[in-house]
Amino acid sequence: MKIAIDCRYLGMSGIGRYIEGILYGLDFSNNEYLFIGNEEKIKNYNTSGEIIADNSNPFSLRGLFIDKSIVKRINSCGAYFTPNFIIPYGIKVPIFSTIHDVIFMDMRKETTRGFIDYAEKKYLLKRCMRKSKIVFTVSYFSAERINSYFSRYSDKIRVVYNGVPFAVEHYRNTHAAPLSKSNYMIYCGNIKKHKGLAVLLEAFEILRNNGNDIELKIVGEAKKHRISDTSVMKRFEMPGISFTGSVNDEDLYGLIAEAKFLVQPSFYEGFGLPPLEALYLGTKPIISDIEVFKEIYSDMDVCFFKTGDSKDLAEKIAITSSACDGIIDEKFNRKRMVGAILKTIESNL
Repeated sequence: MKIAIDCRYLGMSGIGRYIEGILYGLDFSNNEYLFIGNEEKIKNYNTSGEIIADNSNPFSLRGLFIDKSIVKRINSCGAYFTPNFIIPYGIKVPIFSTIHDVIFMDMRKETTRGFIDYAEKKYLLKRCMRKSKIVFTVSYFSAERINSYFSRYSDKIRVVYNGVPFAVEHYRNTHAAPLSKSNYMIYCGNIKKHKGLAVLLEAFEILRNNGNDIELKIVGEAKKHRISDTSVMKRFEMPGISFTGSVNDEDLYGLIAEAKFLVQPSFYEGFGLPPLEALYLGTKPIISDIEVFKEIYSDMDVCFFKTGDSKDLAEKIAITSSACDGIIDEKFNRKRMVGAILKTIESNL
């Protein structure tokens, strides 16, 4: 069987990591593959298959209405897999998609730019549910939320947990663990409200006022964390806060491995991968007690704090030991993830 895989998301944060994991975990002994996307990026993953060059942004109109010659090649395959809910027009073969979350529905005001933006996303989500033969998602929390809006298609939903990314595995296998942890915590996320960065900054200010000299490293460039909330911007100027700037995987995982803690103060996630990466690298995650984190991380060596409570977060940072057993359950194995997806595709054709 030949499966067409949409790889145009490579390099795009969370979804990029997801499709990267798919490419690294493919079994070429049973199936053939047609990869759609940036040719040079796809070749980085040692894939054995046919590549159709398409540099269109999948989130754009051009990405939705891809070239008819590409659609024709896709329709010559036995199935089409996309790591997102945006399905290009014209595809006739069975479609298998992934919806990571429905945050656009659950947190409409915080994550959409008005009614038109919301209506477009809702339409694309519903179209994905209607056209897909199977819709994968990354947690039972996300499955429940998807079902709450699209219960008509509930029989299509399949939960397959994310696996530890190949890049993290590679880093740990090629680098010795740091002899000791440095006195800083690290934040890997953006400035969107649901990520909870404001809560972390408030907690950091409390720690500093109480004489705790732990530092905070924020992954990314300072200019990309500019927001209209002046109280947040002012806290960026506190002593002990620094931005890493743009970093590659090697540097990012080095920073995580040496950190005392990784803090993820999210109000909402579909899965939340950074704590899993931190655990794999031997760094203790301190995370909000949102439902999905309880589902994913309750049996692992993490510290939970009350969601949105900066005082509780500050207290947990101050009293928590940085010792971390780093044990990851087999259900978060990358090859298992890809194997479950492929097996589901094969059994539904």
